[in-house]
Amino acid sequence: MAGSKPLSPDELSALSDEELACRAQAGSSACFGELVSRHENRLLRFLVRRTGHVQDAEDLLQETFARAYQRIQLYKPAWKVTTWLFTIASRLACSHFRKSKEQLLPSSRNLRPGQTDPAEIVSGREEKENLWALAAEVLSENQHLALWLRYAEEMSVKEISQVMDKTQTHVKVLLFRGRSCLARKLRPVEVPDRLAGAPCPAGRIKGGR
Repeated sequence: MAGSKPLSPDELSALSDEELACRAQAGSSACFGELVSRHENRLLRFLVRRTGHVQDAEDLLQETFARAYQRIQLYKPAWKVTTWLFTIASRLACSHFRKSKEQLLPSSRNLRPGQTDPAEIVSGREEKENLWALAAEVLSENQHLALWLRYAEEMSVKEISQVMDKTQTHVKVLLFRGRSCLARKLRPVEVPDRLAGAPCPAGRIKGGR
């Protein structure tokens, strides 16, 4: 907001994500900077999980925020900012995979000293870290992404459908098939309740993997 009094840190922190985005549209670089501060760690963890390499994830993170800044005028107040940012990041990660023509499994060895592994954010337990590693190995890219957004990022099916650009029914099928595949791989090991199978949504989707 050109010419207006700069907001204090306390005033910035009191604003919602959506309010910050709208003020950023009006020209407030401080409000956009606050959005970056709020979401950069979460997005970096997501991109590390998607790429398997911290350096690649950091590059994609910078590009994510650059794209968001360039397109801030397209943002609509009805949109949830986190969903909007994850959509940008997810599409950049998909483009990265197409260019590299290979997908490497995420590994804690790729993390910098002191950086938290994304799976530890989800569970804090080695068992679930092993489960996410197995998921990355045996699931399709779409199944793994859907499960990660649902259980690690705690997004709703509607939000996941927006990030992945798929129908909500398709997302439900991806979640069901992903959970079912993990259950088959883990038997007789018990699957944690949060990832246990749920009734499959009605109907089938061709190419649901």
